[in-house]
Amino acid sequence: MNIYLIVFIVYFGIIIATSIVGAKKVESMEDFAVGGNKMGLMLGIGTSIATWLSVASVMGVPGNIYSRGVCAIIGWIAGWFLATAMMPAIAYKIRRPAVPCRTFPEFIHLRYDPESEKSKIRIFVAAIELVGYFVFSFIQVQGFGIVLSSITGLPYNICCVCFMIILIFTCMGGFESVARTDTANAILILIGVIAGAITVMQLTGGWGNIVENFVTTTAPLTEGGEPLQAGILGTTWGTFGVSAILSTFLSNAFGAAVAPHWVSRFMAPKNAKTAALQMFWVLILLVPIFACLVIIGMGGKMIMPSLSAGVTSDYMFPQLIIHHLNPVLGALALTAICAAAVSTANSMLLHCSTSLVYDIKRMIQGKENSTENDEKTTKELRFWILGLGVLAVLGAIGQFSLLAQGFTYVYGAFGSIFFALIVVGLFSKKMNQPAAWVSMFVGFALYLYCTICGAPFGLPTFLVSAGLSVISAIIVMNITKKPPVEAYEAYFNDNPSEKTIATIHRIRKDAV
Repeated sequence: MNIYLIVFIVYFGIIIATSIVGAKKVESMEDFAVGGNKMGLMLGIGTSIATWLSVASVMGVPGNIYSRGVCAIIGWIAGWFLATAMMPAIAYKIRRPAVPCRTFPEFIHLRYDPESEKSKIRIFVAAIELVGYFVFSFIQVQGFGIVLSSITGLPYNICCVCFMIILIFTCMGGFESVARTDTANAILILIGVIAGAITVMQLTGGWGNIVENFVTTTAPLTEGGEPLQAGILGTTWGTFGVSAILSTFLSNAFGAAVAPHWVSRFMAPKNAKTAALQMFWVLILLVPIFACLVIIGMGGKMIMPSLSAGVTSDYMFPQLIIHHLNPVLGALALTAICAAAVSTANSMLLHCSTSLVYDIKRMIQGKENSTENDEKTTKELRFWILGLGVLAVLGAIGQFSLLAQGFTYVYGAFGSIFFALIVVGLFSKKMNQPAAWVSMFVGFALYLYCTICGAPFGLPTFLVSAGLSVISAIIVMNITKKPPVEAYEAYFNDNPSEKTIATIHRIRKDAV
């Protein structure tokens, strides 16, 4: 049994044991969904870093740099850093209420439809979230399958199925369990990417040689493929083109900043200051990590000019680890990538299940909260995490998209649909339900149209869809009635009225 498999088995044994212990601490829906709204700064930093360090970044970004050129730095890394820079302000506002929401659709209910018992806008948003995070989930399973296949030599499809065995245990602990395993995974991934970058620098002779090779190489992506145009990897737009890379940048920046899983994470810290600080420190700590990923992506092209026929660029980093990294460090890095895929998939599946059970089914049925209903809800959430996990595995086996590109499409859709609802809604008291509906439909329709048919005048897709979505929201909110005070007071006032507090408890269906 090789060192990779040994480390993999030991580590996941620890993760499974931790998840089982964490499951026993879950006593309510609030515990399961947002860790009881009491997460501290260090745990918040750890889980937030790990959220960025999913397989889409750790494997997808070096793979895209390897295959597409330095334009991937603009499209993905610069986009994600801009998103992270915007997050402290959004996090502070989301967590400002003394009684925060539990889920993203519940926040939409409070902000735009506080007078309704059965909110249609909440159900619609929950349905969008369900679809988006299901796509994110099977992307994580893809990454898990690629890495485990590289470790064991087993067929990719079998490795995706193995994901389900681990998921059975790790789905049980809810948000806090995911946050704790995320933090451990982030530390391991940090070790892995630093070790990978140091190894690449040693094998290539330094940064100067890496750059010189990268901007001159014509080596095809895969053996036997078409040679690249000389210098294409070093150009600003690479193999993407101006419009495509700008749209990717905008989607990753403004779409990621308002993605529902980030909004939900902003609800988990113990107070608004902690929510904002955790994202500030995440921005700082991500710099050395992504610098290492850039070195790995560019240097990998010099060490392995072409990949084996029949594999995608997502396999580049795992193959580099296996063939060129110290076995112990390589085993830790590969295992951490697998673990990050599992914990991130759990988190995404948690959002899927809460959307389905808590924000759609429970909203339609109109059930009041109670200890008994809370227990039934958490059991049902675990059941649906497993069910959706099975479907995610089946989707991953099809390998419908590359890792980082798949995330960009979903972030683009989220940003087009939700940017006005979150940013305008958190910073303008005038933003109301009619404006929310119009902005969502305009953004969604235009994003689909521009993605399928192309944006007019060669403009970036996201600029058209999200831009017109925000413009439509501003127009509608200024020609329609101002929303009730209960819809926005908790996000603008530290001491909201008793009526607003009562409205929050009613929407949460608290037993008060």
